[in-house]
Amino acid sequence: MHSATSGNETGTTAGHIVLVEAPAGGTGLRLVEAAVRKAGRVTLVTRDTGRYATEPLRHLLESGPVGIRVRETRSAEELTGLFQELRGEGEFALIAPDEQCLLPAAAAAGKLGIPFLPTSFARLARDRHAFRRACAAGSVPAPRSTAAPDLASALAAAEATGYPVVLKPSLGTGSHGVVLAADADELRWHFREVLEESGGRGGVPLVEEFLSGPVVSAEALYAGGTPHVLGVSDRIMSELPYFMELADRFPVDLSPEVHRRITGLCARLARLMGYENGPAHIEFALTADGPKVVEFTPRFAGRTVAATLSAALVRDVFDKVIASYLGEPVRAPAPVTSRRAAPRAGGASTTPSGARGRRTRRAAARPRPRGASGRSSATDASPATPGRRHRHG
Repeated sequence: MHSATSGNETGTTAGHIVLVEAPAGGTGLRLVEAAVRKAGRVTLVTRDTGRYATEPLRHLLESGPVGIRVRETRSAEELTGLFQELRGEGEFALIAPDEQCLLPAAAAAGKLGIPFLPTSFARLARDRHAFRRACAAGSVPAPRSTAAPDLASALAAAEATGYPVVLKPSLGTGSHGVVLAADADELRWHFREVLEESGGRGGVPLVEEFLSGPVVSAEALYAGGTPHVLGVSDRIMSELPYFMELADRFPVDLSPEVHRRITGLCARLARLMGYENGPAHIEFALTADGPKVVEFTPRFAGRTVAATLSAALVRDVFDKVIASYLGEPVRAPAPVTSRRAAPRAGGASTTPSGARGRRTRRAAARPRPRGASGRSSATDASPATPGRRHRHG
């Protein structure tokens, strides 16, 4: 869990909550707003207040009840100094919902004995290679993956894995820097860009198995190590070889059997990673062999998915997230389905004929590569069938 305190979801307020950054993308300050409702004092630590200049709730930071401390939030040394200073004013509950700041916050908290997530979890949440190895050791189904620090090892790994393969940086989350190589020539062509991207983050390129099947993401809330899947989304992807996410569709209905298997994998991931309390965005490829874990991020999806999820649940889901972070009991609602979806939470939305769910265009998708066109990675929520290929890296 992120921190320990007493109370329950709707009862007593926490004394002081310290948040190291807030998730960007339009819903991050909803979490800060929920912290204000919960705590007598809230402090937001950020490296730049300008990150939130376009957030709808930016007034909370400009003239509201939130105290601001400007520090380099990716530096364990700076956070250690700040946490020591804040602890001199009294105990506080620590939350770090931005995965870029998770490891520095964990290192600083560990050094000072502040209750927080262990650094081992923080590393797994940021290091794809470590995460893949942990999944393999724990028999959690995931794509085969090999670290490839140079072109020769990448070519050898691709031959052993079988083309096509996916190249991606070992550090980070999301689809930035992820590219498909259909053969050895394409691998040679793309390897340098992935190597540069990896080196800029302090990691190495990975060569991974290319999964065939619909891709979905579960928005889960963990409480005491038990996952509550609140809703499932999919997305429209750019044309290959890149994996840029152009649009979200939420919610997406899964069959009871697929939902059960995904929930079971969410529980296994909690035990594997030592994650007990807090939200998670977990990507799965629904292959012919069953769901496989693509990525685990300890936050909800960004942009409109989290806002739509909150609206559909009627009661603000961010209040439940704060309660979960604090290790309090959480009364999880029933999952959001297409029959229980709320009105649009903003942005443009279309529902293609026959699709089961709500599709929301991303407000600021990166430019598409040459020849790119809209490609849905999951036009339905059942495992891949012959003649239909939905692909993900």
